[in-house]
Amino acid sequence: MTSVERTRHASACRSRHGIKRCCQCDRPLAAHARADAKYCCPGCRRARWHRRARTARVLAQGRKCETCRKRIALGMRADSRYCSASCRQRAYRQRSKVTTLPRKAHQRIVRERLAAASTGSVAADIGSAEVRPITVAEAKVLIEVYEYLGAMPAISRYCFGIFFDGCCGGAVVYGDEYAENLGVWDRYGYSGKIIALQRGACVHWAHPHAASKLIRHSMRLLPERYRVVTATVDPAAGEIGTIYQACSFDYVGTMRAGTRALVSINGKRISERQAGRLAGTRGAHALAKLGFDAIPVPRRERYFAFRGSKRERQHHREAIAHLLKPYPKRCVVFARDVEAQ
Repeated sequence: MTSVERTRHASACRSRHGIKRCCQCDRPLAAHARADAKYCCPGCRRARWHRRARTARVLAQGRKCETCRKRIALGMRADSRYCSASCRQRAYRQRSKVTTLPRKAHQRIVRERLAAASTGSVAADIGSAEVRPITVAEAKVLIEVYEYLGAMPAISRYCFGIFFDGCCGGAVVYGDEYAENLGVWDRYGYSGKIIALQRGACVHWAHPHAASKLIRHSMRLLPERYRVVTATVDPAAGEIGTIYQACSFDYVGTMRAGTRALVSINGKRISERQAGRLAGTRGAHALAKLGFDAIPVPRRERYFAFRGSKRERQHHREAIAHLLKPYPKRCVVFARDVEAQ
């Protein structure tokens, strides 16, 4: 018999037989007990008080709906994740948006489109290609055409380009790793040594190996204090990091659970961080309530590469050894899917 049923049973007994019973143990109260007595002894009074305190704590920490964040009613199933059928349906639609990802990288689509419209030949001599620093303005011209977000990072520290016979065939942009200000990299010993490869792209006529040469040679040109280079790929843009795999980066996947918001303003995509600075809040649901065109997308996946001596590289790699995962591979498109497209 549960506590609620026991209390109801005791009340029924009192009403039928006129016998007062303890609200905790359901035993009859002594004949000389006070008229308003509820418990047969101090122990039962303390037990009931502790039970009420535990119930209050449970209610204060009540389960919340994963969609609207309202508290789930106590009468619902113990494994309920949503407060109503409408919230369950909304969550399903959001998951459907998240899982509908492009099967080809955005930059590759852009290069193929420009290559089809161009008559220029491919630069065949990768050995004569030169990697050297360039200005932010020079990198911006190329990055805005090929990058998924179509914009430069908020802070650009170093820009490098690869040149074929004096023509720039690609650019990479290095900037601050924003999580460093939050102390995220302290546990790995990366603080003060880490830099992020924020943007990168090669033109359609560049040599197929231009991107890998550009990344590796530009890493050598960075200041000596940087020993860790990290880069992220965006599944929403169809990226799996093929170029970083070719450059022997280490893959750790997503380092934080959940999703992020992809926001569009007048057809231009901005990051959730940029939208947060504009609106004062983050999250796809919160931004959508403010009128932004925001949808939930998977979080970016991360790669790492290390500089310095062999001992230094091994030391920094061991710090994330428990996070390392096999390289992701692009899913094979079956013939029936191609026909459907």
